[in-house]
Amino acid sequence: MKNNLSDLVLEGLKKRLDNSNRLLVQNRNGKVDTAQFTFNPPATAGMIEEFLRDTHWYLPTDYKNFLLIHNGAWLFESVRYGGGYELLSLNEIKNSHLDYMPKHWYPISINNGDYIFIDYNRVKHGQNNYLVCFNHDDVSTSEGYYLNMTFETWLERLIIAQGTEFWTW
Repeated sequence: MKNNLSDLVLEGLKKRLDNSNRLLVQNRNGKVDTAQFTFNPPATAGMIEEFLRDTHWYLPTDYKNFLLIHNGAWLFESVRYGGGYELLSLNEIKNSHLDYMPKHWYPISINNGDYIFIDYNRVKHGQNNYLVCFNHDDVSTSEGYYLNMTFETWLERLIIAQGTEFWTW
């Protein structure tokens, strides 16, 4: 899976990390903080096949490519304050899908209670605008909104934006 966008983006990020997988980042209002990164080992093709058999969900190819690099990760976790983006492993995805969530959405990232979901109905129909953002302050999942991008695009922009919610700009 070398040279797919996820691989290239993660290689670029890792070149900038220090020996402790930390990076000095600047965010809004000139705030500078040290962010920690943790990468899980890759998923195997067998793990992905088992996940698909168990859930009957569809995975977009670009997200599968990410899982084959890292079966989950923590990105931009503040050394002082926590937070950051937890990119869920296959098991965490299954365990994090709650009853109140639409059946055709499954969570792939959590950031301080906010979720990024994949709408597998859109994946099933070949659409590339399958990411859904759900803010934990919203009253119902009907308040989720589509980000109109693929996982790889979201990942690349998140890293370029140094962990800020670029989709709210």
